[in-house]
Amino acid sequence: MSILRTTFRYFTQFVPVAALEAAFRLPSGDDHNELFRELTKMSPERRIGDIEDFVFSISQEGVQQRIANIKGVFLFVDYSSITSSIDKVDVKTDRFRVAITVAQPRVKDQDQATEMIWQDKMLDIISAIRKTMRDDLDTDASTWWLTFPTTIQPFHAPGLQNCMGWTMEFDITGTDIV
Repeated sequence: MSILRTTFRYFTQFVPVAALEAAFRLPSGDDHNELFRELTKMSPERRIGDIEDFVFSISQEGVQQRIANIKGVFLFVDYSSITSSIDKVDVKTDRFRVAITVAQPRVKDQDQATEMIWQDKMLDIISAIRKTMRDDLDTDASTWWLTFPTTIQPFHAPGLQNCMGWTMEFDITGTDIV
């Protein structure tokens, strides 16, 4: 399984099935349908009920279109570079740079206390995801879902429905995962 499909699959475990349905709204064949069936059958124990939507993309236009229709808390997975190295015994290690954001559109009439409470909720969600990731090791694929150091920083995107929340940047590391 490719690192993109594996990463997509991994992060959908945090998203309620209702939120996944929006990510699969335009069926595009057997692979699409099979993936949806597989993801909806995953154990519900890691799903975070406060998350109402899921975005997995690097396309700025696609992200803007998806977020324009989101009303509640969403999990956004963005990815970038893959760095590979080979050690002295010829073992290849790949580091896949990923950022996840937990955010929601900002309400227009919001005071500072409400904003802080809201930001605290987003931070709690991203912290819960990080805690789970820290303990996860995919021994079949020799994949560590979270390699320290990580960076968690506030997220504010006026161009994306004025969304606010938190973003965590980190590497997924594995042996020959690409």
